[in-house]
Amino acid sequence: MKISLNVEADSVNVLALNMGKIAVEVDGIELAQLIDVVNDNNSYFLRIADEPGKLVVEDPLPPIAHFTGIQCSTAHITEGDNTLLRTLSQPHQPFDDTEWNHYTGSGYLIRLDAWAFPLLQLKRRGLSRACRKLVVTLIRRYGIACIHLDAFAETLPCFPTFNW
Repeated sequence: MKISLNVEADSVNVLALNMGKIAVEVDGIELAQLIDVVNDNNSYFLRIADEPGKLVVEDPLPPIAHFTGIQCSTAHITEGDNTLLRTLSQPHQPFDDTEWNHYTGSGYLIRLDAWAFPLLQLKRRGLSRACRKLVVTLIRRYGIACIHLDAFAETLPCFPTFNW
């Protein structure tokens, strides 16, 4: 979460900590007023923690309302995967693969949460091992429910790319 504020204070002291973290001391600002301003201008709610070092961010939306996804380049899939995804995204009959695989014009939006076992479904349809490995790694690392493979997106480091 990024917060941008313009603060008028008596003094501001910044102390560099480990791993890129900083501690900021602001004199002349009431913490309760600062939290109120942040809460008025943000979809999240901040409150003072019960113990030092504990981060408390309250979200008014239920967890089921959050939809996590990643966008990456189609260079991470093979030419065969591209052809197969294009075929699967074309409507043939009601309740076919277009329910979870959507052609976006420059790539594919794959809803992984449409199936109980999405990797098994991708394997049954014939997607390559490289494509399935990309998907399973992203699911395990980031808990994604959707992947957008786009020709104009960035490539992800540490994943193989294919020149087709």
